[in-house]
Amino acid sequence: MQVASIARHPPSIVLNSSVKISEAIRMLSAKNVRHAIISNDGIRVDGVISAKNIIKYIRKNYQQISKAFESPIEQIMNRNPIVARITDEIPDLIHLMIKNDIGFLPLLDEESRIWGSLSERHLFKLFSDYPTFIRVSEIMSKPLIGLDIKATLMDVINLMIYENIRRVPLISNNELWGIITIKDLIKFFSSSYVENIISQELSSYILYTNVCKIAKQNPKTINPEADLSIAVKIMKENDIGSLIVVSEDKPIGIITERDFLTKIPNLSGVEFIMDSEKKRVIIGRVHF
Repeated sequence: MQVASIARHPPSIVLNSSVKISEAIRMLSAKNVRHAIISNDGIRVDGVISAKNIIKYIRKNYQQISKAFESPIEQIMNRNPIVARITDEIPDLIHLMIKNDIGFLPLLDEESRIWGSLSERHLFKLFSDYPTFIRVSEIMSKPLIGLDIKATLMDVINLMIYENIRRVPLISNNELWGIITIKDLIKFFSSSYVENIISQELSSYILYTNVCKIAKQNPKTINPEADLSIAVKIMKENDIGSLIVVSEDKPIGIITERDFLTKIPNLSGVEFIMDSEKKRVIIGRVHF
């Protein structure tokens, strides 16, 4: 099955490299995506910018966030992104994304013009919710990397950068309270609250905001012994990219879209069936 059958066309966002970081933040927030393609002629790919690029730059310039927001995205964009073709096969692109630890690919047509984009979310939507005979515990990430609810945005950003993660569960008295994602950070930085703080020349205080002010409470959870098909169903129904794994009322791990892509192929006795007609992937353990 070729990637054009499931990818986004046209891409959500294409930006000129001279666009300010503040505008890129607003557009990422409005589209609820983590990446944008950079092109100065609207035809060829000049780079890619991600939420992670932005968060790192804000952290580096936290005492001058207002100045950082005014900087052009060419200062932080990836100038040599990995790209794919609309004629490429999906299994090949899954392997490419795993190999390079990336979650986004610009897609080009036969003449190397920008056609669309592919993300982990597009690939995850292929997974069917048929019983797999694979337990959540087999692919979840553990131990759980989280923070106390007293943490600040600075703490969250530092943890995301250091651990190379996009989601941080929040814990209160050893119990799961909420979760904050990198998309939540982007939405926060695009808010009128941040705009007002910057206008009052108090931008150096922004990253010391308590995380509870922007985190989501009561995130979706799943038992470690549950079949992966249940995780797929919950994530699709709620349009989310992760579930917190909870055992005996205690958070012990997390399962994400990337875990499905990177870990399932390495499980013993598991096979994939690609149903091109219905645009789905059926996974299951065929021997134990």
